[in-house]
Amino acid sequence: MKPLYQNLTGALLALALMAVPHLAAAAEKSPQAIVEQATNELFATVKKHNAAGKVTDAYYADIQKTLDSVVDFGFIAKAVMRKTAKTATPEQIEKFTAVFKNGLIRTYAKGIANYSESSIKTLPVNLPADARRISVDQEVSDKGATHKLSYTLKLNDAGEWKLINVVLNGVNLGESFTSQFDQAMIKNDKDIDKVIATWLAGN
Repeated sequence: MKPLYQNLTGALLALALMAVPHLAAAAEKSPQAIVEQATNELFATVKKHNAAGKVTDAYYADIQKTLDSVVDFGFIAKAVMRKTAKTATPEQIEKFTAVFKNGLIRTYAKGIANYSESSIKTLPVNLPADARRISVDQEVSDKGATHKLSYTLKLNDAGEWKLINVVLNGVNLGESFTSQFDQAMIKNDKDIDKVIATWLAGN
């Protein structure tokens, strides 16, 4: 994998879902509460598998189970493909979503194993009653450095808030992945099947 793909989706994205539990039960469906619940599960998984010492298939499976409940991988994959998603077949979109998700989960799982002790400050968020997208900002302190994080959640048609993008210290992960996809399309003469087949090896 290229450093950008590995670092941003692993070490940096690992910071994205960290938060400090503090919300009341009445707000359990808010974006913040959803993220916080997922965080508790993820870090419990890290401790359960002692992931900092060894990453196993069982660890990946447990991480995926939690991320599936909070991340809209399908939405992100189509956004990364941009115009190509309009001309690709449903099968191609499904295949790309699968390989994109697999790579994201594995690099994230490795990254979170090393960042579970970071100090997190979640900034106050005003959630309008009619909001369908919301950005939640955090300040993450780790090893003497403070990182500014903003992640976006979208309210889907089922009324569920799902994570669709992350910006860390000004680096937009969605745009980074889109740029990588565009480069892969150029490299493979706009052959989507080749891009899908080489995505994990070439990113």
